[in-house]
Amino acid sequence: MEYSGEVLGIIYQNELNSYTIAEMYIDELEDVKTIVGYLPFVVEGDNLKIIGKFVEHKEYGEQFKVESFEKVMPQTLDALERYLGNGTIKGVGPATAKKIIKKFGEDTIETIKFAPEKLAEIKGITIDKAIDISESFIESWEVWQIVGFLEKFNIGVENAKRIYDKLGVNAIEQIKENPYVLIDLVRGVDFRQIDNMALELGTDETSKKRIQSGIKYSLIQITYNGHSCVLLQNLEEYTKNLLNVSINDIEDNIINLKAKGEIIIEERDDGDKWVYLESFYNTEKAICNRIIKLDKYENSKYVKSIEDEIEKVEKNNIIQLSDKQKEAIKAVNDNNVTIITGGPGTRKNNYY
Repeated sequence: MEYSGEVLGIIYQNELNSYTIAEMYIDELEDVKTIVGYLPFVVEGDNLKIIGKFVEHKEYGEQFKVESFEKVMPQTLDALERYLGNGTIKGVGPATAKKIIKKFGEDTIETIKFAPEKLAEIKGITIDKAIDISESFIESWEVWQIVGFLEKFNIGVENAKRIYDKLGVNAIEQIKENPYVLIDLVRGVDFRQIDNMALELGTDETSKKRIQSGIKYSLIQITYNGHSCVLLQNLEEYTKNLLNVSINDIEDNIINLKAKGEIIIEERDDGDKWVYLESFYNTEKAICNRIIKLDKYENSKYVKSIEDEIEKVEKNNIIQLSDKQKEAIKAVNDNNVTIITGGPGTRKNNYY
């Protein structure tokens, strides 16, 4: 069942998962009903189109269980006034909303979006405040459009604000053009989820944007195992299984990514080729350069009689260091850079 109407009040809303219980006037039924469901960003005064079904709660009676929803612009001036004054638009409360509706009437939305300077004709609204109101109105609405768009593909709506901040007012058009931009913007999203979305929107299976996004995603995946690079042939095989495309297509796009500087291919002395994301490669290189630089400094911490000092520490603290611990201390004393390795529980921290 599909209905539309205005949210008259929020009874309960979970801040963590946005599960909401609200009262809504449903136009088609000309009645107020209790609606329940996951309704992020919904506040009193919002106008919604909801899809779901009526259920009977054993304690609270009849409720409409919302399965999906869409925010729509208020259809009457009274509803628009409540929407503007519900606290979601920066600088507008109930009193200011009433003044705006009284001044501009049916032209309110057009004025706010395209001629915000006219808002300054209202007493108490400066030009700066008028611009803020317009920007807040547009942002709020655009974020909602992104929410509705993402919801169709089961992508968490908590990402909508971040996507808007990054992509701006044309976010949906940019996502339709290249859904893989979401991989860098959406937390915890799985590549296959975005890939299915892209294919559903008409992306060709062998398109450059799909294969190149798959290659970069594969490189990110290996970092979860503690690596910053991967053998070229392993990358090709992993990407082939991920995308179900030919090795030739993958090789062509690896060359393309290398040409654009988005990945680095390092050929080592044994002839093996290792592939890095450009950011990982630069990070590794910066670490190496700093270690080399540190190693060349004068060893100002060097203690000439280190063995005597170790004996003093042992005596004063009533401890007996093992040969390996003494070896580690001497290595730190003799060198500017020392790497101490060992598995969990081998007391590496005790060396410092």
